[in-house]
Amino acid sequence: MRLEWIEDILAVAEHGSLQAASAKRNVSQPAFSRRIRQIEEALGVTLFDRTARPARLVPHVAEQLDRMRELSAGLRDLALVLRDTEGSRHRRIVIASQHAIAATSTPEIIGRYADLDVDTRLRSANRDDCLAQLMTRRADIALIHNVAGHEGIPGSDFLEMMDIGTETLIPVYAADRLPTLNQAYARGELPVIAYPADVFLGQVQRRIIFPRLTRVGRIRPRLETALTLAALEFARTGFGVAWIPEHLANPDIRTGRLVNLRSTLPAISMTLIAARLGDTRSAILDEVWERIRTMSTPLANISTITR
Repeated sequence: MRLEWIEDILAVAEHGSLQAASAKRNVSQPAFSRRIRQIEEALGVTLFDRTARPARLVPHVAEQLDRMRELSAGLRDLALVLRDTEGSRHRRIVIASQHAIAATSTPEIIGRYADLDVDTRLRSANRDDCLAQLMTRRADIALIHNVAGHEGIPGSDFLEMMDIGTETLIPVYAADRLPTLNQAYARGELPVIAYPADVFLGQVQRRIIFPRLTRVGRIRPRLETALTLAALEFARTGFGVAWIPEHLANPDIRTGRLVNLRSTLPAISMTLIAARLGDTRSAILDEVWERIRTMSTPLANISTITR
């Protein structure tokens, strides 16, 4: 299994379609499709269900996404270490960021210390994986969400944490498919894009959001994905209602591609938290941490900034 194969598969999973993934991987769609077929032939397996539109990973492959992400990150880190020169490692920090945060707030957060002579390794993962990387010292800082009423943050006794902003998880759906959604709703059914039960947003859905859908006869999870960007893409196609960070959904809402359904379906406020191990200290990490803490313009409310 080659690193480039893993990253091709992850690109499709993270961007929702072969077309979007080919753009991300900087190749034409026909060339990318041929490359995917070559991977399938080399492995002797079918990776994608091409009868679906857009094509999506077959279930047994989708179950291995977290393992593929871990392998990809590990191989890239190994390559960096092998190429590194003595001393430069001391000017590098690793940030583990929840997928949704990596796509929204992380660039602004990293921009807070952009003038420092620091290289940043950004890893995108689900919340538990971000915390695991922090606890095992594979990451210096974790950027995670928390929700009032949700269970406590694992390992918090060992962590130094600070609130650096808020975000709202909102229900969105394709504007041009609203009649289809209304028909399903009239039948007492709500098609949704679900997050897996073992990731943070999946737990928020099941423990907080879904119990508030008291007027819905049946919640129908039409698709399950751990990736916020993939959930957004499927919401755009009208596959189901997806709960997406407002900052991420706002561009499509402004252009009229998506409709914000928070007037009829529940929206959830989340806190954005930066965390690091309480006993981890280095001059560069302390400097970065203080930059995140003391910026004169805080991330007080991300969704407000983008309006």
